[in-house]
Amino acid sequence: MIDKVLDRYDATALQQLFEDAGVVGALARKGFTGIEVVVESAGRALPHALLFGHKAGGRLLLLDACVGEATVQPAFFVHRGYPMERPIELAVVHWVREEDPTAAFAAERPPLPLQDHTGLGVLRLAFRVIVRIASDLGKDGVGSVPKFFHDAAIFLHSRLFLFLDGEEQGRFEALARDLRHLRLGDASLAVLSGAVRDAHGLLAKWVPGYQVLPLSPLLTAYFHSSQYVGRVDAGLSQWAFTVDADYCQTPGINAAHAGQC
Repeated sequence: MIDKVLDRYDATALQQLFEDAGVVGALARKGFTGIEVVVESAGRALPHALLFGHKAGGRLLLLDACVGEATVQPAFFVHRGYPMERPIELAVVHWVREEDPTAAFAAERPPLPLQDHTGLGVLRLAFRVIVRIASDLGKDGVGSVPKFFHDAAIFLHSRLFLFLDGEEQGRFEALARDLRHLRLGDASLAVLSGAVRDAHGLLAKWVPGYQVLPLSPLLTAYFHSSQYVGRVDAGLSQWAFTVDADYCQTPGINAAHAGQC
């Protein structure tokens, strides 16, 4: 049996999609040769698409992505004041990592939490593949549940992913606003380590819902609706956050913005 992503895309099909999106060409310009896509299911809950390249005499894993599917029922939207007429179908990015094992981190861009290698700079191109898959399958959008604060920030700035719940989007924007004096990795680590508190002194826990890039007119209309925008504004004005002073004084933290924490 041939391993396939979403029961449709085998390694050959994905290889073509990565070529069409410009990923293979971008990697070649970085000195990688023999670009190869493998779909691996063994020992995994869902198949992973793995992209390998050769450089400096070794075969290196450059990109690892896992895509699934999800349905959001109309009740989710009705509960938030929006009359969605049918279920919303999403292609869901459960996992994506692109990295260059041959490159070192620059001093001005230290690693993000759990990041072993610097990025390749092809994430935007890789998103083209995911969007193409979602479009081919007639999905309403591409979704993700960002595991960390920095993941949500990267998804937002890479392809304008917005949280499906407008109030959650507002809370995230408030969190980003109040942590903007920290480097992204330091801000994410502050949330992860329990160093961020809301206006009531409670820990700002990271328990995200779906963050979505809309594709269909139906879902796009929801994100442009007065109901969604109103909930974003409410969340943004309702939430405020501070970082514990002890965290700010940790050696190496906030080095890019000294004195603002």
